[in-house]
Amino acid sequence: MKKIYQLVAIIVSVSFLSCEDKKAIIPGYLKIDDVILASTLGQGSSTDRITDINVFINDQSLGIFELPALVPIQTTGKVNLKIRGVIYKNGKSNEKVDYPFYKTYQVDTTFVPEMRMELTPTITYETTAVFDDPWSGEDFEAGVNFNYNPRSDTVFERVSDNQAFEGTSGLAYLTEDMTLFEAWSSTFADIPRNGKAVWLEMDYKSTHQFGVSIFYNGTSTQTQEAITIFNPRATYGKVYIELGTVFSTLSGAFNYTLAIGFPKAKGETAQFYIDNVKLIRFE
Repeated sequence: MKKIYQLVAIIVSVSFLSCEDKKAIIPGYLKIDDVILASTLGQGSSTDRITDINVFINDQSLGIFELPALVPIQTTGKVNLKIRGVIYKNGKSNEKVDYPFYKTYQVDTTFVPEMRMELTPTITYETTAVFDDPWSGEDFEAGVNFNYNPRSDTVFERVSDNQAFEGTSGLAYLTEDMTLFEAWSSTFADIPRNGKAVWLEMDYKSTHQFGVSIFYNGTSTQTQEAITIFNPRATYGKVYIELGTVFSTLSGAFNYTLAIGFPKAKGETAQFYIDNVKLIRFE
């Protein structure tokens, strides 16, 4: 019986010490409301839609946190902090990914138990990112760099009024009698087809749902593949469209043409605004 009491005492002591150890871990906190993108010459606009952050302490991921974020940091004292910008792949909120063309923000810092560190990270594009090559993209400032489906009822017009996003934007306006709009990039062939990152960025607002697709080996409807569909937006929003897997799947094609457009019913009008179209890849 004495041995049993001794065993119980040991278990209680160990449990007490274990609880004390757990109570001793008092975290610091990281408060981030927003992440800012700073583009440089030749990289286009600094617009972004970084919705979440992936936080690392001493190269260990703490997970993905939606902005604005308050992140508990269990490792206090001097640490290396890294932050990756996370975006919605193809506009889908259930597909959050670290955007490969944004550099990792990092800083050596110190976290103090119970203290809150407030930070607004500024990130940049990777220096090895190639912009608007082999197709030169579009910001509508100097002209319009799109071709059109011969069956499209309208084309992009350049607008710089209060409906424009930055400076000058593109507007496709469909009257009640019109039923189709589709704009095409120029045809290109020199693009990574081996799984390397290739993405299309753009800012838009639209009264109607629209799709992004790709033609391969010419612009016949038999060689058009859908990529993704975006919902209407009353205000401008940025989207990131993943193309690396598309080019890998269609790696045997001779050439490619990107397409943006939508059909609509007669009797209604439609407005589709677009700006800052960027095709980005790695060298």
